Amino acid sequence: MGKNPEMPKRVTTLLKKQKGKCTHCGLFFREDDLLEVDHKIPKSQGGKDIYDNWQFLHRHCHDIKTASDGSPGTKSGCNSAEPKPTRKLEKVAEKLVMRYA
Repeated sequence: MGKNPEMPKRVTTLLKKQKGKCTHCGLFFREDDLLEVDHKIPKSQGGKDIYDNWQFLHRHCHDIKTASDGSPGTKSGCNSAEPKPTRKLEKVAEKLVMRYA
């Protein structure tokens, strides 16, 4: 997982840091998985918008984690008024690329 102009820096940094695995379920991310960036400590509970507080999760793992961590997030929308677009990991020309689902 190196640099790719079609993949945001935050995504590549988190994928490298997590070695391609979801921190909630421990499974490797696969092509076509729906992925979301999560705040380990929810912003509603004082969590910051920094790399140390972000993690990449499968969409369904994010929903489970948000429901159990006491944050007021809404399903797949977290704390925002409108849900954020979901990203999907795709393989293009032998490279992994993030696309909006």
